Amino acid sequence: MMTKKTFCIPFAVLLALTMFGCGDSGPRMTPVTVTITQKGSPLAGATVSAASSDEQGNSASALTDASGTATLQTPARGPGVLPGEYNVAVTKWESYTVPAPSSDDPSGVATEQKNILPAKYANHSTSGFKLTVGTSAFTETFDISE
Repeated sequence: MMTKKTFCIPFAVLLALTMFGCGDSGPRMTPVTVTITQKGSPLAGATVSAASSDEQGNSASALTDASGTATLQTPARGPGVLPGEYNVAVTKWESYTVPAPSSDDPSGVATEQKNILPAKYANHSTSGFKLTVGTSAFTETFDISE
């Protein structure tokens, strides 16, 4: 037979775990804001992506606003970036129309996209842009000089 005292102790432990959690929910995300400029002018509508330079496979990305600024977010955890070393790539896609490849298209045109930035910036390994993310929020500026 369970006494009142024996029942209360496990109940109190369960209640404390429910109210206060079972510990840390994983690594803390660090807020990271990047500003992308091209020859010193803000680059709006650019996609910024950061890929971890180690084998962790962490990544984050965002789209720049009118001032060239973007706050990086991770696919699974939302705003912020896990601490670590990252290589950064930047692309800016523009749509344009071309003649349709077949006569089945009634409009006679098709839409294609082209990255308007130099190709080296689209690759994490060749852009030359790097982030070192610690535990404190920060802002970094990258300039595309071409």
